[in-house]
Amino acid sequence: MNGSAVHRIEVTLKGEFVDPESQSTVTLLRSAGAGSVSRVKTSRIYELHGALTIAQVQRISRELLGDAVTQEFRLLPSPPPSSNGGPLWRVEIRLKPTMADPIGDTIREAIGEMGLPLPESVRVLSVFRVESKCGKPQIEAVIARSLANPVIHSFTVTASS
Repeated sequence: MNGSAVHRIEVTLKGEFVDPESQSTVTLLRSAGAGSVSRVKTSRIYELHGALTIAQVQRISRELLGDAVTQEFRLLPSPPPSSNGGPLWRVEIRLKPTMADPIGDTIREAIGEMGLPLPESVRVLSVFRVESKCGKPQIEAVIARSLANPVIHSFTVTASS
């Protein structure tokens, strides 16, 4: 990546809107063995690798990555922050580096069509904030069985506040 910057943008549905993906993920995790899951909030992270300014990243976020009516975005630090723990788990699922990311490639091309510098790459991650009394090993096992395909995905589970 030639030492270029990595910008992480998280896009989340605003709180006043119903999130069917989150609701179905609760059911999926419960059926996979995490019966204590009480709530899940989903979002997407877009990792932009390249020589972009913060102003350009904010423009991309507003005009390309989210819907201003139903979604909100925020720039994240890179690498992701860690936390002391609690009943909330943050799960990030990404395609392995050897896997093509067609959504990321499409976003990369769209950034170029906006007249902005073309990033070296764009990768898309799925994020799940899982509220559960399960321990980390149980959450990891359930994620590996239900949300992540170990052949094409890697994932991290961190305690979140």
